[in-house]
Amino acid sequence: MLLWSSALLVASLVATTTAQLEPQCCEKLLSSASPAVEPFLALLGVTIPIPPVDLGICCKPASVSGCDSNCTGGIAVTCAGIPVSVVGVDIGLDCTPIPPCPPPCNTLSTTTSQLFGSGVGDAFNDLTTFIGNGTVTTDDVPSIKAITFRFGTVIDGLAVTYAQGTSQDLTTIQHGTSLTTVDSGLMNSTLTLGTNETIIAVSGQTGNHSPFGIRVLQLTFTISNSFTGASRVAGPFGSATGKAFTVAGNGTLVALGGNAVNTNLSLNQLQTARGGLYGLSFITTNGTDCPQ
Repeated sequence: MLLWSSALLVASLVATTTAQLEPQCCEKLLSSASPAVEPFLALLGVTIPIPPVDLGICCKPASVSGCDSNCTGGIAVTCAGIPVSVVGVDIGLDCTPIPPCPPPCNTLSTTTSQLFGSGVGDAFNDLTTFIGNGTVTTDDVPSIKAITFRFGTVIDGLAVTYAQGTSQDLTTIQHGTSLTTVDSGLMNSTLTLGTNETIIAVSGQTGNHSPFGIRVLQLTFTISNSFTGASRVAGPFGSATGKAFTVAGNGTLVALGGNAVNTNLSLNQLQTARGGLYGLSFITTNGTDCPQ
């Protein structure tokens, strides 16, 4: 048995490299010229091939497709022919490592629209509130579950409820006039997104709202259901008119940005003071941003 295996090993080592490559999962990969291998081959009467080749030690067939897979705890290789059994050890001949599979790509491309309204007050960006300035991924990108508007003739405030992560924990972020402000001229209305629903377009109006300056006057949302393919429209919220705008495309609205002065005061209490929602921008994602 030993002589037969040695003869086969010799024949395999000097064979041409045009043999069909067989994927294997080996415990080790050693050069035939390695000091650890040379005495072993000499004992078997095997002449070390020139140039040396890599030998896979303790190899088993592996299921691979273009990159390293199904080779836990070993080294995925392709070898010239099937392994040769030498003294009970399966040795792969003329083996080449298979490149490791790249990690799954889950980064997302995001786009932020221009600011509609004005830049009065404090700037906010709900996306960075969740993930900072880092890369946006499918694991941490928030999704909008509901928006509650505080409005009269214009949008004075809003609160956005987001879900994030695998646990889908809910977080509500408020901007502008508080939803609990006591003001007979303001009302609340909530847009709730159902399962499989996302916002795919926003339209609205901006303009001067004396004495409070340029504001977001009204908003309308187009919502799509990815399961049924149906779409619906919610709004308008607010009734004043001015300069129209539309944010639409192939993306999904994932967060809001803009400018606001957060306040609990009513319009009468504010008089000419600054307070409320002044500008909005819309942050959308267009799917993964992965090399093709």
